[in-house]
Amino acid sequence: MKGADPEPLRHQVWELPEIKPIVTEYQQHRLLCPCCGESTCAPLPAGVPTGQSGPRLIAFSGLLMAYFRQSKRRTAMFLEDLLGQPCCPSLTVKMQNQVAAALAAPYEELKQALADQDQLHMDESPTKEANQKAWLWTAVARLFAVFAIFPSRAGTAIPNLLGASYAGIINCDRAKMYWQAKRLQWCWAHLKRDFQALIDHPDPQVKRPGHDLMRQVKLMFQHWRDYRAEKISWNTFRVFRDLSGYPLETCVF
Repeated sequence: MKGADPEPLRHQVWELPEIKPIVTEYQQHRLLCPCCGESTCAPLPAGVPTGQSGPRLIAFSGLLMAYFRQSKRRTAMFLEDLLGQPCCPSLTVKMQNQVAAALAAPYEELKQALADQDQLHMDESPTKEANQKAWLWTAVARLFAVFAIFPSRAGTAIPNLLGASYAGIINCDRAKMYWQAKRLQWCWAHLKRDFQALIDHPDPQVKRPGHDLMRQVKLMFQHWRDYRAEKISWNTFRVFRDLSGYPLETCVF
């Protein structure tokens, strides 16, 4: 048949490529000096790792152990069985330490940058550090997030992360250790949950303020969506927000 079909039926099949490790060999010749008999070995070219693991392999191994929470043994099995990369658990420990050392400087840079943020979202959750109970604290800025492990949930973690003079707004879940901050914004998800609890209360006198509060919250967020959709200006949104009855500094988005 002949003709043109501008919209053909498309059938796509996705497949993984064959994965093979890339091995680059550097031969370092060792020769003797004809005068003094001293043995000299040629150095590696600049930028060549002194170990057997390249930067991408080290970074990927760190990703498996940190982000995907795989054990040292499972990481080694994954590299060896699926990627054809010879590996053992002790090598994964070495690569993990290399990743940690490489990230130390940029991590500290981001941690220092927290003090200059206008607002942060913070939370904490239980974890373990060397088989001891600890707390994983998270500070989320507009463009980055910083994680830190502290031995307790005490509020001392906040100045350790943000500095003692942090003047921005902290968005949090109303846990008491955040009350030391100068400016706070309660999490709207928690507030809406509390308002819904008032609405679900069997006492009609309790239900009424719940409905009143939820109505204002929905109206405020509708104005926020209008601003995001460029239907209203920022100044107009600020006026609506002030009219909603909520103090300007407690309404953070």
